[in-house]
Amino acid sequence: MSNKKVKSVSFNNTNPQEKEFLDHMESEKIEFSGYVKELIFADMQRRNAPLKIVQKSRNGGIKIVVGK
Repeated sequence: MSNKKVKSVSFNNTNPQEKEFLDHMESEKIEFSGYVKELIFADMQRRNAPLKIVQKSRNGGIKIVVGK
C-alpha cells in the first residue's frame, strides 16, 4: 500500500488562461507538485492568520484584513 495520495489537475488548452498557466509552468521549468504544495501552504497560512489592523483613519476607524 502506498503512502502517497495523488490529486490530478487538468488544463484545457483551448482556454487562454489555463493555457497561460500551463505555458508558465513549462517555460519556467517549475516542478509542478512542489509548486502546488507551496501554493496550498501559502493559502493555509493566509487563511489562518489573525486579524491585522492595516490602516487607522483620522476619524478613528480602522481597515482590517481578515485571516479566517
